[in-house]
Amino acid sequence: MQQKQVTGFLILAVVAILIVGTFVLLAVGVLRPQLSVLLPRTAPTAVPAEVEIRLNVTPSPVPTATPKPTALPYSPNAVNLYVNGSPLFALSGKDATEQMLIEYLSICAGENLRSNELLIRAYIDAELAVAPMDGSVDYLSYEDAKNRLLADRTLIPVVRSTQRAEVEIGTLETTTVQQPLLPVGARLYRSLGKAERRFSLTETLYKNGEAVSESQTIASTRIGSDPSPRTIENGSFTYRNDPAGESEGPKGKEAGDLKLTTPCRGTVLSYFGLRGGTMHYGVDYELRPGEAILAPESGTVIFCGTRGDYGLVIEILHGNGFVSRLTHCTAPTVEVDQHVYRGDRVALLAADENEDVSHLHYELLIDGIPFNPLPYLQQ
Repeated sequence: MQQKQVTGFLILAVVAILIVGTFVLLAVGVLRPQLSVLLPRTAPTAVPAEVEIRLNVTPSPVPTATPKPTALPYSPNAVNLYVNGSPLFALSGKDATEQMLIEYLSICAGENLRSNELLIRAYIDAELAVAPMDGSVDYLSYEDAKNRLLADRTLIPVVRSTQRAEVEIGTLETTTVQQPLLPVGARLYRSLGKAERRFSLTETLYKNGEAVSESQTIASTRIGSDPSPRTIENGSFTYRNDPAGESEGPKGKEAGDLKLTTPCRGTVLSYFGLRGGTMHYGVDYELRPGEAILAPESGTVIFCGTRGDYGLVIEILHGNGFVSRLTHCTAPTVEVDQHVYRGDRVALLAADENEDVSHLHYELLIDGIPFNPLPYLQQ
């Protein structure tokens, strides 16, 4: 019984101790803020001088733009151009090299061609090759490479062959004879003649613009008709004085069946022969402007047109070498190759502002030589 009491007492004591401890803890928790205010503040303890603080801070990466890759100074397909086994320069690629060489060849082939020269063929006289660029020679642009070749044609020689067509005219031979039916000082070109004409085709070989061989004739032939000499007749007939008159001058051949008549109804103003020291090769008839000019004989009109101081000229071939020449005409009624009859009107007389008296100048040519027409005219 006594033991049970002691045990109960101990239990009560433990409970009492627990209750008291709890209240003490609660009291301390409530009073602590006030105690902290009442307690004196003390300065923080200084960091000893020998203590060193180092901060190794790694900054966050800042986003930046991605840099563009640096452009290469040459194309990745660049090639060296080899000439006869030696590198000359580099270009951007095989295609660019071929195109540059074609342009260079075209320029060399076509330059300095003459108007009558034809390009036959042109080629590069060298062995060419390409290989990947190795940096052993200069890298050039397209234009720089072409200009370098043009400046020194020996770097890549170009050979061309041309043909040239020419017409060579030989020397014209001249024959001179005396003509007693012409007055001294007069000259008649009986035949203008014709020199030999030859067509030739030559071929020339050039290298770097310079001829490397003599031109070779590959064809030559004569063209046109056979050559003939030029014939000149120099007059030898001498007039003793100034005798211009009705029967002056030498006598030509007979007219045969021709019956020449006066080509107008005017009067003679000036005769055939020397006149003031100058030869007058026809007869002048005084007429008023607008009067009719007639055909002296039947024939064919061989000329109708202007001729120097003669103005409008009409020439009629009568046959047997006889030709009537009528000058100072106007308003022609005939044309070349037209047949006319004796007495037909062929034109009118033109007004001549340079002459005091208007006139018809009439010449009679026999085999190309002017003769006095009056002895041949029938009244």
